[in-house]
Amino acid sequence: MIKLSKTLWTRHLFRDKGILPTRKLIGLVLVCALPISLAAYRGLGWIAFLGLNSLLVLASLLDLWLLPRRSQLVCVRIAKADLERGQEFAVALQLANNSKSAIKFRLIDNLPPSFLNPFPLIGEIPSGQTLELSYASQALIRGDYVLDKVFFRLTANLALWEKQVVFPAITKVRVIPDLSQVRGGLATAQKSLVDHGSKAKRNRIGSGEFTQIRTYMPGDDPRKINWRQTAKLSELMTNIYEPEHGKYITILLDCGRTMGVELSQGNKLERAFEAALSVAAVALKQGDYVSVLAFSNVIKAYVPPGKGIAYLRTILQEVYTLQVDPVESNYAQAFQHLETVQKRQGFLLLFSDLDPFLLEETPPFYLQRVRRKHHFLLLGIHDPMVAKWLRTEPHTTQRAMIKSIAQKEVLYKKRSLRRWGRMGIQMLDVPEEQLAAQAVSHYIDIINRGIL
Repeated sequence: MIKLSKTLWTRHLFRDKGILPTRKLIGLVLVCALPISLAAYRGLGWIAFLGLNSLLVLASLLDLWLLPRRSQLVCVRIAKADLERGQEFAVALQLANNSKSAIKFRLIDNLPPSFLNPFPLIGEIPSGQTLELSYASQALIRGDYVLDKVFFRLTANLALWEKQVVFPAITKVRVIPDLSQVRGGLATAQKSLVDHGSKAKRNRIGSGEFTQIRTYMPGDDPRKINWRQTAKLSELMTNIYEPEHGKYITILLDCGRTMGVELSQGNKLERAFEAALSVAAVALKQGDYVSVLAFSNVIKAYVPPGKGIAYLRTILQEVYTLQVDPVESNYAQAFQHLETVQKRQGFLLLFSDLDPFLLEETPPFYLQRVRRKHHFLLLGIHDPMVAKWLRTEPHTTQRAMIKSIAQKEVLYKKRSLRRWGRMGIQMLDVPEEQLAAQAVSHYIDIINRGIL
């Protein structure tokens, strides 16, 4: 008996559907109280009470009867399967009203908490017609999500009651990293690889595939001057060779505790993720092999080397759900695992926090082994709070003290980076907005100079 009563109680609860009085009905009840009060002074209070309330009840019953049924309404959601983190996306909704009454509605789509909420949407659908509307939102956290329900409240005819119904509209989406920097890097990478003239390239003359002859630029290798074309055009001309393809690029992503520090747009891991994808896209576009290793205190994911721009989707599929772990990173285990799976010489690009390395007096044994075989670069993100205090005017003693500590921190980091550079371990501490550009620029530089 108790179990049956609990079942009946749950069936009659307001579970995503029900009927609510509108402000109009509540207003009419309050307005009717005035004539009832006046009639009570003349001894006609009960007559006025029963008469007015009977009219309200009849009007309410009529409005409830004419409200469209759930089966007369249709809702379909249309959304992209892949959404980029932090980028605005559009969701389309098709609402069909197959009843004989025009309806006014308020609508809320059941988005996850990490999505921006633009609701409620308000509109009107005439009888027997379909309305198409859309809204814009943003997803702030990567991962897999299911959009399962659309909540719909409607009024019709007398608008005394508001009916809520729920539409089961299952849509599976995945939120991937922001690819805007990837697209920008692909647009300029080929030109940088072929037309880069900031430094003389000390690689072998004629190495790579010949692409074009262009005007000599300051910084070009003088050994590649085309003297025949120079004499013909009376202008200094140089041969341009596209760098050789088929190099091995390995990207290491630190998912440990220190990468969870929040920045202006996401945390350090999000920024590192977007920069890593930018480098991967450029390298794959140039025909190089790219592999990805993600780790914290354990190996979280490994994507073996592959080539071709289509391989970027494979990398995304394997690592887009990675999140920060609240543990210390095990660098030794990550590099030991890398030695077992990566036998060829290549370019190792590690996105991590610099502090655990700068506190060491000498390079750990695993970095000493790596630098003998690979070209290694560690990229870290500059602390935005330190940069903020460096720009602060020292109006008070406390501010002056904090600014001096920030300056001391910057000087210590610069000395440590130079010391590690002399030991053969290259590290860069860059602002978050320049991380992807610095990573791609360094990759282009080592390819142009033929280091690998």
